[in-house]
Amino acid sequence: MLEVKDLHVSYGPVNAVHGVSLSAHEGKVTLVLGANGAGKSTTLRSIAGFHKPKSGAVELDGRSVFGQPAHRVVRRGMTLVPEGRKIFFPLTVEENLRIGGYTASRANADATMSQVYDTFPILAERRHSAAGLLSGGEQQMLAFGRALMSQPRLMLMDEPSMGLAPTMVNTVMESVRAMVESGIGVLMVEQNADAGLALADTVVVVTRGETVWTGSAAEAREDKAVVHAMLGEAALDDARG
Repeated sequence: MLEVKDLHVSYGPVNAVHGVSLSAHEGKVTLVLGANGAGKSTTLRSIAGFHKPKSGAVELDGRSVFGQPAHRVVRRGMTLVPEGRKIFFPLTVEENLRIGGYTASRANADATMSQVYDTFPILAERRHSAAGLLSGGEQQMLAFGRALMSQPRLMLMDEPSMGLAPTMVNTVMESVRAMVESGIGVLMVEQNADAGLALADTVVVVTRGETVWTGSAAEAREDKAVVHAMLGEAALDDARG
């Protein structure tokens, strides 16, 4: 479904990503692990069209979306749930959802919104409340709902459990599981490795801007390279030494 090959991304003279390759498929979770600064978020943002890559290939259903802007990528069936949720606090829950459905007709948006409310009943209860009044977990539900409004086949998720209480992390991950079971593919960056591995089918480890390991979630739990990636660059340096 999604194939990323040898992706390179720069910020001016800084090469933030220089050799990331990965894939993601409908109804499956691909988990991207790596230390802070490894290039994980930059990779997601570049795939989603928020930052133009320097070189490589990004294909969705066999067709290139390399370097295309975000609104075109959304229309192709792929959307990003950004780090920190990035919801619009002064707007109501329903207004935030409407923004997510801007590529759909009004009739389709209304039907999708009903589905979102069925999936996240708390959003239906708070539909006329300002989004900034929601708890952190409820805001994450809203970020998911906003992304679902575009009827994606693939969702890119950047740190969905960030800043949440442990009990809410479980709730958020169960929501991810439900979306996957509905057939949506998920490419997820998640620092809570235990929570991510509990959902993942495939794991990709990124270190210093490049893919260094790919395998199943079961293999990831046993492989020292993955453990090193979760511990950070210092552990990798110690292992090499």
